[in-house]
Amino acid sequence: FGSSRVVLFHRAVTLRENPCTRSLPMDARSGGGQPEGEDDEEGEARENDGADNDGEQCDDIDDSIEEWDELFVNPLRVRFTQEKIHPFFYRRGPIVNVVPKIRPILRTVEDSGEEEEVVDLVPPFNPIHCLRKGEELWTLDNRRLYAMQLAAMELWPQKCRMRVLSRNRLPRHKLKSQYRKFSTTTEGTTVSVCARYQQFDTWSWLERAVELEWCIFSQRLGRLLLAFEILPVIGALLFRTGLTGLTSRAPLVVGFVLTFVVDLIRQRVPAIERRLCELHVQAVVNGEVAPWSPRWFRLQRAVRRITGTGGEEDPNAGPMSALQLSAAMAICLLLLLPYVLGIARARLRSSLLSVWLRIACVL
Repeated sequence: FGSSRVVLFHRAVTLRENPCTRSLPMDARSGGGQPEGEDDEEGEARENDGADNDGEQCDDIDDSIEEWDELFVNPLRVRFTQEKIHPFFYRRGPIVNVVPKIRPILRTVEDSGEEEEVVDLVPPFNPIHCLRKGEELWTLDNRRLYAMQLAAMELWPQKCRMRVLSRNRLPRHKLKSQYRKFSTTTEGTTVSVCARYQQFDTWSWLERAVELEWCIFSQRLGRLLLAFEILPVIGALLFRTGLTGLTSRAPLVVGFVLTFVVDLIRQRVPAIERRLCELHVQAVVNGEVAPWSPRWFRLQRAVRRITGTGGEEDPNAGPMSALQLSAAMAICLLLLLPYVLGIARARLRSSLLSVWLRIACVL
């Protein structure tokens, strides 16, 4: 009984002296009562989730003691440190229910002397804490990063940024509690959302972005090939009128067969399109692809409304990168070659062939 009284008295004195532990439940104060097999992210919610009103005081104390650098970075550039995260925030419910509360604010910022539009993501919780390793940022708040990446992907391919706090190394008093989070085996690009015995999702923003861009790029190539499949049919109908300018129907047949072969290869070997889309996503994240201007976007919307193709393409689809544009131009040049060689007039054929060769050399 004497030792028990000493332990209870020691705990009471600790709770009285530490204001950050007064708002925590009894099992979190004493360290007991935690279910066996609970995910490490539950400890993260109790220790680092500054979104809770009761935890803001603790975060303010930590931030005042340790120096953190404030940065504005793209949430897609920050890496996870854990292999698995829990699908619920501590005291906030499911993570997917917090994503709609992240407010996007459109701002105009200057980058290298040029103005560009950037969406600031303002979350309902405190900034994410990150560790710097060279040019890479590794998060200490994995579930918050997951929520921010979900919000950023809803605005894809618009450039987004968020406010983070970073430093080069962990504070000494957090080494024991934070070091356990470094369990990723995918270089921080993928995280599993799971509870004890249930797998909810395996999240990778890169895979999600590639799927979106692959669908859009496939639709664009499909329209291009459809136009080249219709062109020989129209040329065959107008051949007797002499409007085509071809010596025979052979270029029409060769063009139709060549288009069919290209479309067949595209469907049989989807890895080519996927690789192009992966490089395109990296170009978008690196800022190498500029978004549509407002005037061009309104013109596209008007054309789709007039032609009745408004529902065929994602309205958030951005412009193609240099690599995708080069691939589309290469397909066009290949499919146009039979028609260029089949022109009856020698001078016109020579001029068009010279232009064809120059464009091919540039590509």
